[in-house]
Amino acid sequence: MGTQPKYELIKNDLIQAITDGVYQPGCELPSEIELIDTYQVSRITVRRAMDELYRAGFIEKHQGKRGYVKEAAKPQELTRVSSYTEEILRQGMTPTRKVIASGLRLCTKAEQATLSLDKAAPVFFLNRIIYADNKPLCYTSTSLPYQLFRDIETYDFAENSLYDVIENQYAVKISSSNVKLKAVPAEHEVAEYLDVEKDVPLLHSSAVTFGIKDHTEFPIESFCTYYRTDLFEYTLTQKR
Repeated sequence: MGTQPKYELIKNDLIQAITDGVYQPGCELPSEIELIDTYQVSRITVRRAMDELYRAGFIEKHQGKRGYVKEAAKPQELTRVSSYTEEILRQGMTPTRKVIASGLRLCTKAEQATLSLDKAAPVFFLNRIIYADNKPLCYTSTSLPYQLFRDIETYDFAENSLYDVIENQYAVKISSSNVKLKAVPAEHEVAEYLDVEKDVPLLHSSAVTFGIKDHTEFPIESFCTYYRTDLFEYTLTQKR
């Protein structure tokens, strides 16, 4: 029987430590330098072991940081229209937000069609990272018809829920959303925003949200969102 490769030894030792509870979910693993010193191996060997652990689903890796033990994914429902804030609170976690960009601009051709706008109509755009217990959940890019939401740019959306403002300040009742879903690799700034390695699979959703005011329903929002899939899982209930 051949000698066990060093990377497999490191991998198996760490799996045993995780299984025994030495490293709890969310706990950082030893650094590359610590593992190199402990096992007297090369950096390449250590990285091979960590890659194997990652592919086996035991750990998560983030840019410029140590690997850490993967936490159990928290379920998120896709069967109801709810704000990120509402969904995170429903999971018993604390929501926070970071605004990447916001302001006014002319609508794109796609927004003109989906939001039933006139050519060159103004829209309010809002790009944010949404956090759950200080961990990035998703990156979202939203646009709204400015004619419906005058002065909405004056609100601080790092502190306020967008849907709370729409419903409570503009008296528009959010009613439904048409959503398209697909899996995509994390790329460029999205990987950086969500603190994941490049090419990690994300769930991408694009949608048009509808609202009701004065007994009339109309499109109020066009958005796309990139969700992390390592800490959160998404459920869809179907009935026959």
